[in-house]
Amino acid sequence: MLDVQNLCKSFDKKPFLTELTFQVAAGECLILLGKNGAGKTLLLNILATLVKPTSGTVSIAGINAFANLTQVRHTIGYIPVGFEGYPELSVVGYLNFFADAYRLQKRERASAIDAVLELMDINHLREVKIETLSTGERQRLLFAKTFLHEPQLWLLDEPFAPLDPNGHIEMIELIGELRAMRKTVIIATNRLEDACRFGNTESENKTFVGILKDRRFAMLKTFRELREENVDTRSPDGLYKLFAELTN
Repeated sequence: MLDVQNLCKSFDKKPFLTELTFQVAAGECLILLGKNGAGKTLLLNILATLVKPTSGTVSIAGINAFANLTQVRHTIGYIPVGFEGYPELSVVGYLNFFADAYRLQKRERASAIDAVLELMDINHLREVKIETLSTGERQRLLFAKTFLHEPQLWLLDEPFAPLDPNGHIEMIELIGELRAMRKTVIIATNRLEDACRFGNTESENKTFVGILKDRRFAMLKTFRELREENVDTRSPDGLYKLFAELTN
């Protein structure tokens, strides 16, 4: 589904990402780890086609993304850190705005909005203004908005950061549902305790951990491969130890 080859990005001739090559198939998940400034968000922005790479290619479903922006962008769902803008809109007004941006036909728009409100369990908030929503409710609205155009590639930047403990559990379950729908999921996070939860699933052989350091991957392996190397991925301690060894 996602195929990245020799990806490099520089600003003012200073390299920030260097020679990244990786593939993530439908139903698979890549968790990006790294210290602040390692390039996790930059990489997501490139995969979302918001930032053009200096060199290398990004292919989505076999299509060169930057050579065919109009064709691939409807396959991408990007959820950035936090929620910005549109405080005066109601929840349903916000979804209508993006349904229009996604060019959903009017005859199917109402049913699509009803469906995502039910899916994210926020139907009771449909007439509520965004400025009054809690952080968790705003996160649910971001997911509802993204479900509208049914993207295949989901890019999540710190999806756990604004959530309470119950929200963390719900987010893990939601990501599991995305994968069950054979979506491709890329997650950038600093929360190793949340990342390790993906090592406790039946899909450990389809969940990759990529640790960025010095502009490239210091490691890119599945949870199963890590366990076969005697890395304890079922508790945060094992992942913390590995992360410290590779980034210090």
